[in-house]
Amino acid sequence: MAGLVAVLMMTSGCSVIMAASRSSYRGDVAVIKEGTERTQVIAELGQPDSYSKTETGGFDDRYVLDPDAHRTWVKVFTAIGHLGADFFTLCLWEFIGTPYEIAVRDKVVTYHLQYSSQGTLVAIEKIKG
Repeated sequence: MAGLVAVLMMTSGCSVIMAASRSSYRGDVAVIKEGTERTQVIAELGQPDSYSKTETGGFDDRYVLDPDAHRTWVKVFTAIGHLGADFFTLCLWEFIGTPYEIAVRDKVVTYHLQYSSQGTLVAIEKIKG
């Protein structure tokens, strides 16, 4: 019986892994609005995932993030909760935990931000995907 429990514990963990691999919180996306300075956006969200300089002297930035991402400590405690539930239910928790994690998985959005030569945000394109 102990061997079966050990095997089940080693083969389960989908919800644990899914919770631990969620996107981390990078900052408040509410900072993304026309007129905001590029330095303010970078201070809140960090460096863009990709950027280029435009012909007019502005910047063209792209951020790929989950606007509803959780902070690291929430991810850790969620994963620990799934692991504990797996242990006490002999991995039957996966029938609930995995569908739950699928339902709340990352909803990644690409933010395409265009800045003027003065460094203010002039155009926002939000691409869900």
